[in-house]
Amino acid sequence: MQAALVVATRSLRQRVRDRSAILFGIVVPLGLAAAFSLLIPRGATFHASYAVHDGDGGPIATALIDEVFGSLVESGVADVTRVASEEAAVAALSDGRTAAAILIPAGLSAGVERGAAVEIRIVALPEAPLAAQIAGSVIGSFASEVGAIQLAMATSAGGEPGGPLAPIDPAVASAYLAQANPIAISEASLERRQADASTFYAAGMAIMFLFFATIYGPIGLLGERRIGTLARLLAAPIRPASILLGSAIAGFVLGLVSMTTLVVATTLLLGAAWGPPLFVAALGVSAVVAAMGLSILVCTLARSEDQAGGWNAILAITLAVLGGAMVPLTQAPEILHQLSRLTPHAWFLGAIDDMAATGVVFGDIAPAILVLLGFGTVTGAVGLIRARTFLVAR
Repeated sequence: MQAALVVATRSLRQRVRDRSAILFGIVVPLGLAAAFSLLIPRGATFHASYAVHDGDGGPIATALIDEVFGSLVESGVADVTRVASEEAAVAALSDGRTAAAILIPAGLSAGVERGAAVEIRIVALPEAPLAAQIAGSVIGSFASEVGAIQLAMATSAGGEPGGPLAPIDPAVASAYLAQANPIAISEASLERRQADASTFYAAGMAIMFLFFATIYGPIGLLGERRIGTLARLLAAPIRPASILLGSAIAGFVLGLVSMTTLVVATTLLLGAAWGPPLFVAALGVSAVVAAMGLSILVCTLARSEDQAGGWNAILAITLAVLGGAMVPLTQAPEILHQLSRLTPHAWFLGAIDDMAATGVVFGDIAPAILVLLGFGTVTGAVGLIRARTFLVAR
């Protein structure tokens, strides 16, 4: 064991001196995590701003603004700003301060009360069609409710189909609105298990570049063989297993430092919320084992440092794309969802999402930990089986 620690220490010194492991294990993933979390929001982030000109000032217009659009403000979907004129509303639209202008004409309330047709205009930017659609839907629903009251009053008064609309008496309208709706709507929602954008991209970059960090341990043996020092190590009273173990320890330490640094840095700098510290530690160690196993296998298959680095980069990026580490798979085809379950990245990110839920228990992330440990054990075991071939110069 002492010999293995000596080999590991020597390898770590080399990696610290050339700074490559620090660059790919910490600096690059931290920078990309910050960029992705700022530029590519994850999940539903729709929010609209409306400028409303109330040229009427009557009870119908007030109900539309305060109650109907007010509900959008309370739910956080929109901001509503009252402006003094139609020109001011259009100016706010032209300046980009709002997505749509709602123009309520004078005489709206009076026209509705006497059964006359009235018009509310929506002026929207062409690049904000969703904001206009939501405003149109909200106003259309309000108009339908007003029309239903008019129809009910006309029917009760014995009005003719297709005849003039009945004037609305506010007292009678209030009585109609007080009636219970014959159809009740019950809403329920499942607890959301999804990490926010900062956490998702921090975790995605951490697991992706972890496979770059761990390669720097075993790949050192290829360099030792190239310059001839590996033959001297094999000739020394050191067992080959100790040499392999030392390189594996070096890779494991580099991976662990990379993961730990990214968790701490993204938490402090980007506001990432990884989850309960003990759960994050267990998941992080499992991810390092998975990356370490693949790194050992790649290095025992390669003939040179460049070849090992190239193969490792191809595998790391491919697994990251398939596993959803770069872009979320929520809109991906079903076949990609199925393929992602073959990657350690998808299991790692799934566990990160699980830890975003309240009341998370260890059993929620245990399957992911087992898959990561299994992936690392299998790939590492195959690499160790090839160890004899690896230690012989070709």
